[in-house]
Amino acid sequence: MQIIVNGEPQETSSECTVFQLLENHAVTHKAAVVELNGNILKQEHWQSTLLQLGDRLEILVFMGGG
Repeated sequence: MQIIVNGEPQETSSECTVFQLLENHAVTHKAAVVELNGNILKQEHWQSTLLQLGDRLEILVFMGGG
């Protein structure tokens, strides 16, 4: 199934959750914000939200530094 992640097409399984996608991309959960189809998705919903064909995700990861 094809979805869009940060503007790029990506193939994923039909039973993939937002949480699984983030783990596949090695995204640190505590430092990430996910926008799904134009809406911020609360972290407590990541494990229960199944991705659908054509979904658009923007994943923002905060980095420390100075």
